[in-house]
Amino acid sequence: MKQALYVKPPSRKQLIMLRLMIFFGLVSMGFFLSSILSEAVRGFAPLYWMLVVTFVFTCLKVLHEWYHYLFITVPATPTLTRRYTVDIFTTFCAGEPYEMIVETLTAIQAITYPHETYLCDEADDPYLREVCARLGVHHVTRTDKRNAKAGNINNALRISKGELCVVLDPDHVPFPDFLDPIVSHFDNPEIGYVQIVQAYKNHDEGLIAKGAAQQTYQFYGPMMMTMNHYGTVLAIGANCTFRRTALESIGGHAAGLAEDMHTSMQLHAKGWKSMYVPAVLARGLVPSTLSAYYKQQLKWSRGVFDLFVHVYPKLFSKFTWSQRIHYGTIPLHYLSGFIFLINFLIPILALIFDVSPMHFDLTDFLLVSLPMVSCIILIRHFVQWWVMEDEERGFHVIGGLLMIGTWWIFILGVLYTISGKKIPYVPTPKDGNEANNWPLNVPNLAVLGISLMAIVYGLYQDLNPYNLIMAGFAGLNCFFMCFNIAASRQQQIRQFSGSSRFLSTAFGAIKELKGNFWILRRRIYSGVRTSAFLITVLLISFIVYFRRFNPQLEQNLAISIENQVYALSLTKRKPPRQPDVPALFRAMGVREPNAKGTQKSVAFFKGTRGVNYTKGHNWSRRYPAFTKHELEADLAQMSQAGINAIRHFGPGIYDYNIMKATGRAGIRVHYTFWVPETLDFVADKSGADDLASEILATVSRLQYQKHIVSWNIGNAAIQRHRRSESTEEQKQYLYWLKKTSEAIKKIDGSRPVTVDLEINAETQKLAYLIKQVAPAIDAFGLVLTDVGEKPVEGTLRKITVPYYFSYIGADGLASSRERQAGTFISNWQDEKIVEHVSFDGLHDYAGRPKHSLQILKSIWSGGEAPLPVPHFKILKPAIATFEGTLLDYHAIILQNGQWKVLNGPINGIQLEWKLVRTDGFNNPVEMTDAGNGPRLTLTIPKHPSLYQLYLYVLRGETVSAIVKSELNTPLEPAKKAWDR
Repeated sequence: MKQALYVKPPSRKQLIMLRLMIFFGLVSMGFFLSSILSEAVRGFAPLYWMLVVTFVFTCLKVLHEWYHYLFITVPATPTLTRRYTVDIFTTFCAGEPYEMIVETLTAIQAITYPHETYLCDEADDPYLREVCARLGVHHVTRTDKRNAKAGNINNALRISKGELCVVLDPDHVPFPDFLDPIVSHFDNPEIGYVQIVQAYKNHDEGLIAKGAAQQTYQFYGPMMMTMNHYGTVLAIGANCTFRRTALESIGGHAAGLAEDMHTSMQLHAKGWKSMYVPAVLARGLVPSTLSAYYKQQLKWSRGVFDLFVHVYPKLFSKFTWSQRIHYGTIPLHYLSGFIFLINFLIPILALIFDVSPMHFDLTDFLLVSLPMVSCIILIRHFVQWWVMEDEERGFHVIGGLLMIGTWWIFILGVLYTISGKKIPYVPTPKDGNEANNWPLNVPNLAVLGISLMAIVYGLYQDLNPYNLIMAGFAGLNCFFMCFNIAASRQQQIRQFSGSSRFLSTAFGAIKELKGNFWILRRRIYSGVRTSAFLITVLLISFIVYFRRFNPQLEQNLAISIENQVYALSLTKRKPPRQPDVPALFRAMGVREPNAKGTQKSVAFFKGTRGVNYTKGHNWSRRYPAFTKHELEADLAQMSQAGINAIRHFGPGIYDYNIMKATGRAGIRVHYTFWVPETLDFVADKSGADDLASEILATVSRLQYQKHIVSWNIGNAAIQRHRRSESTEEQKQYLYWLKKTSEAIKKIDGSRPVTVDLEINAETQKLAYLIKQVAPAIDAFGLVLTDVGEKPVEGTLRKITVPYYFSYIGADGLASSRERQAGTFISNWQDEKIVEHVSFDGLHDYAGRPKHSLQILKSIWSGGEAPLPVPHFKILKPAIATFEGTLLDYHAIILQNGQWKVLNGPINGIQLEWKLVRTDGFNNPVEMTDAGNGPRLTLTIPKHPSLYQLYLYVLRGETVSAIVKSELNTPLEPAKKAWDR
């Protein structure tokens, strides 16, 4: 015999824990919304606001859910004080299975509480007349077929006399004790109806059935339990017991596509109270085919929204405030169809138009959303203490996926309401048979096809990391659509799986794997549910700690202090010695060059007017996104400045865009491979081999790009300080360079292979040594960080190998006498990304041209020489700097041989102040705007010795000069800071 299932009420401790979790969730939601609404993260406006709408709607749905979780209650069953006469009604429509009706009628008659049973037969079926006569059931039919199910029930009400009226769907089979926990609640004369759980017996019939059932678990569990407190319990179409006088007070069962909700609205408006008994006392059928499920959802969405538009305004004044909120928010669930559509469109439009909805670092976005998402998941699992059965616990993924695939049905329901289009009341099909549902899949097939085309088009046009992220979201939408299509064809897939022994074995293995996973999953769910409160507290504490105390910044500051201490200690030692060049010559078996017999050097890459182009190399730390449009705009500006080549660093995600855009613009590419600073050629030979393999694979892949004119090994590894005291490592680097350069030549012998060297006193000998050891090296790219003319020119005259300038500032080029060799200017644009700031570009981080660009144009494109730049300095306060103090800094200008403090604006000149944090070695890692104008009042930050002030001098839109200064930290405070 089937037994009823009951739920225990929550303890006081559980309610307190749940409410605290909801409070933490509200805090995390506020943090999330404030972050995404910040102007700093706004991308392409239409897509950004579309995304905001989806976020806000999702947050409102979550708030609606949490609001219902605040007062989970399980009412005690009162002692029965009297007997009620009870009528039980179920219905039949033509086409429904006889077996289902007979099973239900038989079960109703087995209910132990005295009652009368009525079959409301719309078809006046002769067979069912005989069944009713045999079972002792009243057979009722009618000729006036108005108002569908409600009219059918009301017809039976007129000929019955029971004090209580139970409405059962024909597919819901009641247990013998069905009425026992219900009837006694009507001893309270204010109770108009009592609703119990809708449970299902066919939820494992297929994915459609499982998903449809999963969508109800949370609602019929903890959410409906809370409605007891708010006085908003809904009458569901099945398993609801009404007081006859309550129904008579509103003229009978209310009509409509959502006749159950309409009835509860009318009863609540009349002042009747309702009760929810969380007990499984019957089991029914959930839709198991796509057509049945869609018919049900269309009926509900059309009916519920129709109530919101036409009935809710009329009854609004008669509701309590809780009921107003309740009946005003439930219909909005069906607006989720539009939200799903927006979520489909965002990545499609972003890929087609090559725009980004948000300028958010991916890691930052995950950190911002993690607290709220975690709270949503943990709260959902915690309240699953109060679902009906253990199998109802979990993530309900299938139900969520099925709902996403129902987006167009929800939209149809809303649009039908707005347009006034009628749809017939059709009972949800119960037979589980469906021959062809492809037409129902057309909208999802359309989303699938358009998303796939957007992915291909978007990545073909602009292959950048942000488009890859959008392609990922579009691909996720494709998965949603594929799941729904596959779920709708599950019957056909099952038939196909049995068509061969191999497929039968494969599907059997999958079934066994699912069973094992189910056991593991239940244990995981149990663990999460039991420790949900503790996890929430730990997570929120962790986030608050990070937000309030910012330990990452503290850690960075601590590292910077250590770097500063180390840098100070170096100044007290002897200068680091240069590479032991004679020892290196001996180790390699090469005789040092005879200065008297040297040949004259050869300028290489003559006519090359290039620039280093480093955009996009730190893409994960850079936003907004570096797009193809920005790249093409840069190349156009380069052509105007007389630049005909770029030095591109790879391999990387932007290779595709760079190759396409430079090819179209007629810009040559000198492809550079960067040797990582951390690579140890002695201790990490496998790392060196991996680097060589990556280089060779890239050369093989790109050798057919005709506008690539050379291969370059960047970063002068042999001259690094750490290696300057390790002849063995330098030796291994030279062997690696020899092997790698020869391998490059074997793949592509038509292009020169070059390697970088920094200009210093040993450059000439090192270049000679490398050429002797690795003759495949054709030339050397000289890196000039010191633009002083005399040491540079003196060193250049001694170099006897082919060379060009791989890195030189525009000022250095202007002061150099060597103009024949190919040249690559330091950088195209400054960078301002996470933990890295640079100032060596021809444009500043905001894209504004610098004075150095004007110098370059005058040299390479024959333009006029730029006007001289006024000399500026920063006048620092003559007092100690301590954290938290306010100090004034002034811009001073050199006029008539004297420095003058600026007290007001200068015609045509604008001044901007930037506060820059360093890593302790004077390398800038973070820059923030500090103010504008000739004077800056600055609040001194923590560890002021790590900070510098930069003064940007702008003439119009051109950055004429950038002046920097320390914050004037005295020695004693600095020592104390270092000691800490």
